Amino acid sequence: MNVCLIGYNLTNFIIALELIKKGFAVDILFEKISKKTKTNRTIGISKNNFEFLSSNFKQIYKYSWPITKIKIFNQRNNFNEFLEFSNENKKNFFLIKYIDLFNLSERTCKKSKKIRFKLVTNKEIENLEIKNKYDFVINSDNKNILTKKHFYKIIEKDYNSSAFTGILHHYKIKNNTAIQIFTKYGPLAFLPLSQTKTSIVYSVEKKHCLEHNDIKNIILEFNKVYRIKKLDELEKFDLKFSFSRKFFYKNILCFGDPMHKIHPLAGQGFNMTLRDIKILIKLIDDKINYGLEINQSLLIDFKNKIQHFNYIFATGINLINEFFIIDSKLNSKISKNLFKVLNRNKIFKKYSTIFADKGININY
Repeated sequence: MNVCLIGYNLTNFIIALELIKKGFAVDILFEKISKKTKTNRTIGISKNNFEFLSSNFKQIYKYSWPITKIKIFNQRNNFNEFLEFSNENKKNFFLIKYIDLFNLSERTCKKSKKIRFKLVTNKEIENLEIKNKYDFVINSDNKNILTKKHFYKIIEKDYNSSAFTGILHHYKIKNNTAIQIFTKYGPLAFLPLSQTKTSIVYSVEKKHCLEHNDIKNIILEFNKVYRIKKLDELEKFDLKFSFSRKFFYKNILCFGDPMHKIHPLAGQGFNMTLRDIKILIKLIDDKINYGLEINQSLLIDFKNKIQHFNYIFATGINLINEFFIIDSKLNSKISKNLFKVLNRNKIFKKYSTIFADKGININY
């Protein structure tokens, strides 16, 4: 069985490594390599997804950092903590630099004789739908001709916000607690990477017209934990929500970024993609075990399994973001009192942790 993955990206590397376990021969087709060697972006990975990744990358432990506690603060409440998720004996979340995971997965793929990398033209990608030489095709490239032709119909929302990311260098501390602060400008996250490094993600509404130096000063002002040595140069990217209305065309499956993008507020974007990969692989397993053909029915089953769950989950992240935007503009004690109650509620904390770890499609 032959599968084609379109796009030179992290999502395709992970899919490829899973598919070759099932006996597939995999071609990764790409027009150009979009690798960003200097990016300081960080990926948060849930415990469940980390266990999945570690089956392919034993070295992932070398590059990742465990989180045992998450603390959430609000500027309006004078930076008093109003939510905490903790388990000192368990690693609930892991953080890894994007480029480290990219390089690790790229190296692993290139060691396999069952994975071939092919540099192709835009026309060759367009012809895939005509030649039909593969059992199925997975397109996770946002910008190619197939996305523009077949997966352009999306539900879209511009957050009118930009995310600033950077690495904070500081003196050595234990550093296993992630911190989220809801400021008047937007949510600011301190995400530990080691005992001496912490990633910063600050989502700021564009209307505030803040520049890089303004952001740096605000980050330093809100820091209550670290004795800082320096803050690296910040990267900036715009934030948009998108959700594809079409999941497949013929034998071509829409996947990864072309299928969904969400706010980085809860670190769930890449986790959604990893859950999608696991569901796809489980469906393939079922087909193989029952002696069924791998054909368009696989893509239909995949769509039916994830479409509604993913949309509900993505919309839930949007609602959380909207709630805090509105709350920051109101002089009300409602949210403060609400979160006091929630912080004492063990059932709320239990299911919040489960959903953050496994998504809402937890039975698959």
